Amino acid sequence: MIFSYRTIRGGMDIHFNKLTEEYKKVTIDIFNYYIEHTTAAYRSEKVDYDFFNALVDENVVSAYAVMNNANDVIGFCMLEKYKNIRTFDELGDCMYFIKPEMTGKGVGREIVSLLENDAKLHGMKKLVVDISDENEKSIAFHKKQGFIEYGRLKNCWRKFGRNIGIVYMYKDIGTVK
Repeated sequence: MIFSYRTIRGGMDIHFNKLTEEYKKVTIDIFNYYIEHTTAAYRSEKVDYDFFNALVDENVVSAYAVMNNANDVIGFCMLEKYKNIRTFDELGDCMYFIKPEMTGKGVGREIVSLLENDAKLHGMKKLVVDISDENEKSIAFHKKQGFIEYGRLKNCWRKFGRNIGIVYMYKDIGTVK
Protein backbone atom coordinates (compact mmCIF):
# COMPACT_ATOMS: atom_id res chain seq x y z
CA MET A 1 0.00 0.00 0.00
CA ILE A 2 1.69 3.22 -1.16
CA PHE A 3 0.89 6.32 0.86
CA SER A 4 2.76 9.16 -0.77
CA TYR A 5 5.28 9.96 -3.47
CA ARG A 6 7.74 12.75 -2.80
CA THR A 7 10.71 14.03 -4.76
CA ILE A 8 13.94 14.53 -2.85
CA ARG A 9 17.21 16.27 -3.67
CA GLY A 10 18.69 15.02 -6.93
CA GLY A 11 15.27 14.32 -8.44
CA MET A 12 14.81 10.86 -6.92
CA ASP A 13 11.28 9.94 -5.90
CA ILE A 14 10.62 8.21 -2.62
CA HIS A 15 7.41 6.74 -1.35
CA PHE A 16 6.11 5.38 1.91
CA ASN A 17 4.56 1.95 2.38
CA LYS A 18 2.89 0.81 5.54
CA LEU A 19 5.52 -0.89 7.72
CA THR A 20 4.50 -4.55 7.80
CA GLU A 21 6.14 -7.93 8.39
CA GLU A 22 7.17 -7.86 4.73
CA TYR A 23 9.80 -5.25 5.69
CA LYS A 24 10.85 -6.86 8.97
CA LYS A 25 14.33 -8.04 7.90
CA VAL A 26 15.47 -4.85 6.20
CA THR A 27 14.01 -2.68 8.99
CA ILE A 28 15.88 -4.60 11.67
CA ASP A 29 19.06 -4.64 9.53
CA ILE A 30 18.95 -0.82 9.30
CA PHE A 31 18.28 -0.54 13.03
CA ASN A 32 21.13 -2.96 13.82
CA TYR A 33 23.54 -0.92 11.70
CA TYR A 34 22.87 2.07 13.94
CA ILE A 35 23.12 -0.07 17.08
CA GLU A 36 26.51 -1.47 16.05
CA HIS A 37 28.14 1.63 14.58
CA THR A 38 26.63 4.77 16.14
CA THR A 39 25.09 6.27 19.23
CA ALA A 40 21.92 7.21 17.26
CA ALA A 41 20.34 3.96 18.52
CA TYR A 42 20.63 3.61 22.27
CA ARG A 43 20.91 -0.16 22.45
CA SER A 44 24.36 -1.72 22.76
CA GLU A 45 23.58 -5.13 21.29
CA LYS A 46 21.97 -6.08 18.00
CA VAL A 47 18.35 -7.18 18.10
CA ASP A 48 16.92 -10.24 16.38
CA TYR A 49 14.20 -10.12 13.75
CA ASP A 50 11.48 -10.90 16.28
CA PHE A 51 12.20 -7.49 17.83
CA PHE A 52 10.20 -6.04 14.93
CA ASN A 53 6.99 -6.94 16.78
CA ALA A 54 8.11 -4.99 19.85
CA LEU A 55 9.18 -2.07 17.67
CA VAL A 56 5.76 -1.79 16.02
CA ASP A 57 3.69 -2.10 19.20
CA GLU A 58 0.34 -0.74 20.40
CA ASN A 59 1.75 2.78 20.96
CA VAL A 60 2.50 3.18 17.26
CA VAL A 61 0.09 5.51 15.48
CA SER A 62 1.69 5.12 12.06
CA ALA A 63 4.76 3.34 10.71
CA TYR A 64 6.25 3.34 7.22
CA ALA A 65 8.95 1.73 5.15
CA VAL A 66 10.67 4.46 3.14
CA MET A 67 11.17 3.25 -0.43
CA ASN A 68 13.18 4.47 -3.41
CA ASN A 69 12.28 4.31 -7.14
CA ALA A 70 13.41 0.67 -7.33
CA ASN A 71 11.19 -0.25 -4.35
CA ASP A 72 14.22 -0.80 -2.12
CA VAL A 73 13.75 0.10 1.53
CA ILE A 74 16.02 3.03 2.36
CA GLY A 75 14.70 3.67 5.86
CA PHE A 76 11.77 3.40 8.21
CA CYS A 77 9.85 5.78 10.40
CA MET A 78 7.13 5.78 12.98
CA LEU A 79 4.94 8.07 14.98
CA GLU A 80 4.10 6.83 18.45
CA LYS A 81 1.96 8.05 21.28
CA TYR A 82 4.26 9.72 23.78
CA LYS A 83 2.63 7.68 26.52
CA ASN A 84 -0.29 5.34 26.27
CA ILE A 85 -2.29 7.57 28.61
CA ARG A 86 -5.22 9.65 27.35
CA THR A 87 -3.92 12.87 28.95
CA PHE A 88 -0.94 12.71 26.57
CA ASP A 89 -3.02 12.21 23.39
CA GLU A 90 -1.83 15.55 21.94
CA LEU A 91 1.85 14.60 22.14
CA GLY A 92 3.57 12.40 19.55
CA ASP A 93 7.02 10.81 19.59
CA CYS A 94 8.88 10.41 16.29
CA MET A 95 11.50 7.83 15.41
CA TYR A 96 13.24 7.25 12.09
CA PHE A 97 16.35 5.62 10.76
CA ILE A 98 17.64 6.08 7.21
CA LYS A 99 20.33 4.04 5.49
CA PRO A 100 23.58 6.01 5.99
CA GLU A 101 24.15 6.51 2.26
CA MET A 102 20.73 8.17 1.98
CA THR A 103 21.21 10.80 4.69
CA GLY A 104 21.64 14.41 3.64
CA LYS A 105 19.49 13.98 0.51
CA GLY A 106 16.15 15.27 1.80
CA VAL A 107 14.71 11.93 2.95
CA GLY A 108 14.55 13.03 6.59
CA ARG A 109 12.73 16.24 5.67
CA GLU A 110 10.06 14.22 3.86
CA ILE A 111 9.75 11.82 6.78
CA VAL A 112 9.22 14.67 9.24
CA SER A 113 6.60 16.21 6.94
CA LEU A 114 4.72 12.90 6.65
CA LEU A 115 4.80 12.23 10.40
CA GLU A 116 3.67 15.81 11.13
CA ASN A 117 0.66 15.31 8.87
CA ASP A 118 -0.16 11.99 10.53
CA ALA A 119 0.17 13.58 13.96
CA LYS A 120 -2.22 16.39 13.03
CA LEU A 121 -4.75 13.87 11.71
CA HIS A 122 -4.62 12.17 15.12
CA GLY A 123 -5.16 15.42 17.01
CA MET A 124 -1.57 15.81 18.17
CA LYS A 125 -0.24 19.32 18.72
CA LYS A 126 3.40 18.67 19.56
CA LEU A 127 6.05 16.25 18.37
CA VAL A 128 9.04 15.22 20.45
CA VAL A 129 12.31 13.52 19.61
CA ASP A 130 15.20 12.44 21.78
CA ILE A 131 18.68 12.37 20.27
CA SER A 132 22.11 11.26 21.45
CA ASP A 133 24.06 14.38 22.35
CA GLU A 134 26.87 13.02 20.15
CA ASN A 135 24.60 13.12 17.09
CA GLU A 136 25.23 16.76 16.16
CA LYS A 137 23.99 16.26 12.59
CA SER A 138 20.61 15.05 13.83
CA ILE A 139 20.34 17.91 16.32
CA ALA A 140 21.12 20.45 13.56
CA PHE A 141 18.69 18.71 11.18
CA HIS A 142 15.86 18.90 13.70
CA LYS A 143 16.55 22.59 14.38
CA LYS A 144 16.22 23.21 10.61
CA GLN A 145 12.86 21.38 10.72
CA GLY A 146 11.57 23.73 13.45
CA PHE A 147 12.30 21.62 16.52
CA ILE A 148 13.40 23.43 19.68
CA GLU A 149 15.65 21.97 22.35
CA TYR A 150 13.91 21.79 25.70
CA GLY A 151 16.32 19.80 27.81
CA ARG A 152 19.35 17.59 28.17
CA LEU A 153 20.26 14.68 30.36
CA LYS A 154 24.03 14.63 30.52
CA ASN A 155 25.97 11.39 30.86
CA CYS A 156 22.83 9.33 31.42
CA TRP A 157 23.76 6.26 29.37
CA ARG A 158 26.87 4.42 28.30
CA LYS A 159 27.95 2.97 24.96
CA PHE A 160 31.30 2.26 23.30
CA GLY A 161 32.97 2.90 26.67
CA ARG A 162 31.71 6.51 26.80
CA ASN A 163 29.18 8.35 28.91
CA ILE A 164 26.63 9.94 26.59
CA GLY A 165 23.71 12.29 27.06
CA ILE A 166 20.31 12.79 25.48
CA VAL A 167 18.97 15.97 23.87
CA TYR A 168 15.20 16.45 24.01
CA MET A 169 13.55 18.52 21.30
CA TYR A 170 9.94 19.38 20.42
CA LYS A 171 7.99 21.03 17.65
CA ASP A 172 4.59 22.73 17.91
CA ILE A 173 2.53 21.57 14.95
CA GLY A 174 -0.96 22.85 15.81
CA THR A 175 -3.88 20.85 14.50
CA VAL A 176 -5.67 20.22 11.24
CA LYS A 177 -7.96 23.12 10.36
